[in-house]
Amino acid sequence: LKSLEKVIIVESKDDSHSRDISDIKNSIFLKKFLELGLGRDGSVPPMQFEQVSFTHPVFINYTSGTTGLPKAVVHGPGFLLATFRDMALHFDTERDSISFTMSPAGWVSWNIVTSALFFGPTLLLFEGSPYFLSPTFLWDLVDEFKITHMLIPTTILDEYQKRGFVPRKGSLESLKVFMAAGSVVKPQIYDFVYENIKKDFAFASTFGKGHFNFFILES
Repeated sequence: LKSLEKVIIVESKDDSHSRDISDIKNSIFLKKFLELGLGRDGSVPPMQFEQVSFTHPVFINYTSGTTGLPKAVVHGPGFLLATFRDMALHFDTERDSISFTMSPAGWVSWNIVTSALFFGPTLLLFEGSPYFLSPTFLWDLVDEFKITHMLIPTTILDEYQKRGFVPRKGSLESLKVFMAAGSVVKPQIYDFVYENIKKDFAFASTFGKGHFNFFILES
């Protein structure tokens, strides 16, 4: 990893800064890294954009492991163009949209949703189990935060169908687009979604983005 200049560590706890990270070569906490970009007076200088090639590496994401061990895939700037096409054109994401995902950092759907910030939606991120708090917990979040776009792993939707975890009647008014990612959606899940979750919205099976710079869409 001779080209690796920095390993940026995002602090997850208040006491993270007290930990010794000297054994991680070129590592730095996110807060300190951001401070490197400030002027001497603490001001934020104008943003500068670097011109890079279409194949310049931007990030590494890991496949979902559906067909074997997760594989590391390097993506370049073309990923951002594909994200704009899919999220803005296919899924009608805009500045007033509120997008929800329950994706861990490192999985491609994290990169997709966070990359969509460049055209203005609000992001709602969730980490944890969607099963134990209540059967309607995930659906209640839609009404609480007026979520317009929702992306969850297909495996969770499969489990919801088995357990009969459906929304409360008359809910999900704000939800326009519902996506399942990570693997192909089974035919019976389409029936479950439109019969038990909501009828008048777009439901799409989105898979293949971990390997390629595009969604394979089924709806």
